Amino acid sequence: MQGRSRITLVMALLLGCHLVVAAEAAPYPDRPVRVVVPFAPGGTTDVVARIVAAKLSQELGQQFYIENKGGAGGTIGADAVAKAQPDGYTLLLFHIGLIYSKSLYKNVPFDIVKDFAPISTLGIAPSTLIVSPKVTAKTLPEFIAQARAKPGEMNYGSAGIGTSSHLAVELFQSLTGAKLTHVPYKGGGPALVAVMGGEIECMIETLGTVAPHVESSAVRALAVTSEQRFSGLPQVPTMKEAGLPGYVYTTWYGLWAPANTPPEIVSGLNAALRKILQYGDVKDTLLKAGIIAEESTQQDFQKLIQADMVKWDKIIGDNGLKPQ
Repeated sequence: MQGRSRITLVMALLLGCHLVVAAEAAPYPDRPVRVVVPFAPGGTTDVVARIVAAKLSQELGQQFYIENKGGAGGTIGADAVAKAQPDGYTLLLFHIGLIYSKSLYKNVPFDIVKDFAPISTLGIAPSTLIVSPKVTAKTLPEFIAQARAKPGEMNYGSAGIGTSSHLAVELFQSLTGAKLTHVPYKGGGPALVAVMGGEIECMIETLGTVAPHVESSAVRALAVTSEQRFSGLPQVPTMKEAGLPGYVYTTWYGLWAPANTPPEIVSGLNAALRKILQYGDVKDTLLKAGIIAEESTQQDFQKLIQADMVKWDKIIGDNGLKPQ
């Protein structure tokens, strides 16, 4: 009996080892993956996330689903990912606004460099200055003149303090001398609705979000923020063409995992993203949403993050924006 007990024990140990090895060898992903978008539904970040998540689901054979977790300029959702289990099953899809947070908030609950593992860029998007139909200005110079004539009386919306739609207008004010009052929302979508409804006068938002509403005349576009006109709205001039030289502002989007996520998972996601962003249908779908597909290596994404942290820390400081 004693011999049989030993044999049984050995077999149990071997079976246990086999199960452990099998678990460790399980391919990623073997269950649904949560992609946190730190804004309300309807904005361009949400649009990018849904396009990319759908294609990742097809490419990797598991569902990549979106969880919108807005508030505090995206820092609430970002913090949730920073503190998530670093197993590849919680990811963050954010834009350049993540880089601004350390300069705009006194108590950011995470460290951009230490708490996240950059995976890849996804695309870049120009924006446009739009105004409510109630605004009488038909051109950029007319709008600037009206804003200067009534300092603080015209309101602009954004997806929240520290977001790209916030800083885009702050840069605009610094170059024009116009003074507008900031009304932050929980996402680009709600802010856009406020412009269409005449609750606020204007905002600068990514073209993918506003283009359909410009075409339907729900809002009026005065200028795009890129160096070249956007093919989707060829009738809208650039800021330079409209009379504001030196104003160029574009937004990039990226995907992050929590720090300490296994390198093979991060590199695998990078490879999958670089592959799907080359697909013609993905490029076309993103372009219709106002985004130019742009993938990167993990190293190049890290360099971009570091460079923009330095650049925007200076811009924010030069424009007198104080931490909230």
